Amino acid sequence: MFKNRVVEKALDELSSRTVMKPDTVRTVICLIDLSILNEPNLTTYFEKIFGIKKNKIMTVYYAPKRSKELTSYSPLFCNRHLHWDGTLIHPMKKKIMSKKYDLLFNFFVKDNCTLQSISSHVKADFRVGYASVDHRLNDFMLGYENNSVEQFFNTFNNFFFKISTK
Repeated sequence: MFKNRVVEKALDELSSRTVMKPDTVRTVICLIDLSILNEPNLTTYFEKIFGIKKNKIMTVYYAPKRSKELTSYSPLFCNRHLHWDGTLIHPMKKKIMSKKYDLLFNFFVKDNCTLQSISSHVKADFRVGYASVDHRLNDFMLGYENNSVEQFFNTFNNFFFKISTK
């Protein structure tokens, strides 16, 4: 229960921030729930849409439990990385949370304390995700009918560049 209150507080702080759509996108971070995304390599989409290099894209993976099949995904967060007091405990946490990103993509469709905590701690100017999760996490939300990666990025590409930066 205590960790839920801490995550709620972080989400409230996130909702009071000033939303800033970047004029140019130089850095991207993706938070991917491996249970819904069967194609976790999104680098080609970002290179095509924004023209940014692979080293400017950070991918963070999530699975409820660690398993041997998931060893190729790094950094991988799981439920045990959210401590009872609401703090995230992970060796890569400092590297991920200390950088500032232009865009954050939340690829998860259900509210989950661990995913919400990770997302709320990432410093990103603009956040994109699904409308089915807590609305405080995302500035631009897509419906779940965009569940394939190709559909998601086609819809994103159609609308993102039409959003005014002023």
